[in-house]
Parts: sequence; C-alpha cells; structure tokens
Amino acid sequence: MQNVFSYADFSQKMEGHDRVALLIHNPENEFSRCAFRSITEALHLSQTISVFIADVSQVRDIHSVYRIENEPSLLLFVKGELVNVVEGCHESDYFKAMMDHGLSGKN
Repeated sequence: MQNVFSYADFSQKMEGHDRVALLIHNPENEFSRCAFRSITEALHLSQTISVFIADVSQVRDIHSVYRIENEPSLLLFVKGELVNVVEGCHESDYFKAMMDHGLSGKN
C-alpha cells in the first residue's frame, strides 16, 4: 500500500495499473482503522490489485473529485475508471472478494 497526498499524486501513481483500489480514511476514526486492518489482511490473501491510501487529514481534494462523503471508503478502479465504492469496515474476506471479483459496477 502506498500513501497518496493529492488527486494529482493519485492519478500519477495509478497510471500503468489495470486494477487499483484507493482507501479514503481517517486514522482517528475506529471504522477507518478497522477498514485499514481488514484491507491489509486482504492484501496478504490476494495480490491482484494495487492499493493506495489517502488520509483525510492530509488529502483534501480527492473527496470532491469522486463525491465521497464518508470515510472509510474504498474506491475500486479498472483502467482508471471508478467502478465501485465500498463504504465502512468489513471483514477481510469481503474486501478480498471485492478486490478480486467485485469490480463490475458502482454500488
């Protein structure tokens, strides 16, 4: 997982990756910490996607670009196009399934 610090930074880092996930989170929030732990565990089970992290205390412009109002939110992209948004904390198996197979449509 790599940190991103702006929309421009994320856009640049996303280039060259077919499948990308972006976790927008607030490390001061228990649900965000839960999502971070679950996604970290899911990545150990599956290496099919590149995952980036945006800390809301440091990144202010990504929310508005993707119209994200809640954190944690996991944004899933295929070839640069947003295809799904998963809000909240879920078990690592759920996140793994989303990263492996759940990139078909926006929730």
